[in-house]
Amino acid sequence: MADIELLTLRDDNFYKTAERVIFRDYKCNCTKGWKDADRFMVYRADESGVTEIFSDEVGDSNLDALIEMAKGYLSDRVVISGGHTVVNLDDRFSVSNEVEKSARFCIDYIVKSKEQLNIQPDFLMEINDFYMEKKDGNEIDGANQYRKKATSPYIIPERINSYIKDINKCYGIDIRSFYVSEKTMADRFKRHIKNTVDKNLLFNRQDRNLLMTVDEHTFAIIENNKPTCAAGNAATFRAIRYKVSSNKIFDNYTSHIGVFPLCSRINVLNGYRAASAFYDGLSLPSLLVFFGKSCFE
Repeated sequence: MADIELLTLRDDNFYKTAERVIFRDYKCNCTKGWKDADRFMVYRADESGVTEIFSDEVGDSNLDALIEMAKGYLSDRVVISGGHTVVNLDDRFSVSNEVEKSARFCIDYIVKSKEQLNIQPDFLMEINDFYMEKKDGNEIDGANQYRKKATSPYIIPERINSYIKDINKCYGIDIRSFYVSEKTMADRFKRHIKNTVDKNLLFNRQDRNLLMTVDEHTFAIIENNKPTCAAGNAATFRAIRYKVSSNKIFDNYTSHIGVFPLCSRINVLNGYRAASAFYDGLSLPSLLVFFGKSCFE
């Protein structure tokens, strides 16, 4: 499986006949939803570190504020990631209102960036496919086969598909769309660090866990022998920056905007720190945006 996969737009009739249900008894049991008031927060992330640069209420001015932050900071080879969502095995074509709002924000940014900055970013959906659970909280037997069915390929959710097609038609543009599996990326980061863990001062083993310390931040990269969301984010940042084929590395995107729910803020920021510290020479100036409370509610 490639790091970042093409996300194909679908004909409207596709959703009328395609199989929606992969596992009927599915439920996302994640408890990390943001509990405080919704905010629009932006962090600047680059080789100098990760710094909060903006915080405001969620509102109509957020898009214009982000355009101003991008000026002179991001390159013209940029991707904006958003619509961060879990894979809903009970209805693979649906997403929550917050996920749809995130995706629409990204698409609207692409339009405004093309108009005001003469730069048309690509669009990337980051798919949280860690949670393969039943309504009783237990993991689905044979979870990997359901995960593979849901993500190989990942079918763009119906409402997001319609919005992109409408925007393409309205503005006469062609938005290139992609997706990436966070679970695949997490497993990849675990493989990347495997041979260096015991001799790299960044890492500290604690029984079945592996901690990573970057500057004053210490966080888990592996818990109970399984890579964490921070690990998935780390490898995703590398995949955004580079294409790797037959052990050859090529430039991909040289800057990035990430739009995430507030509940993922710490994991995303730590993922960027992990990528910057572990991958030698990684340079990916990014604006990391957080608003909305959850990727599934």
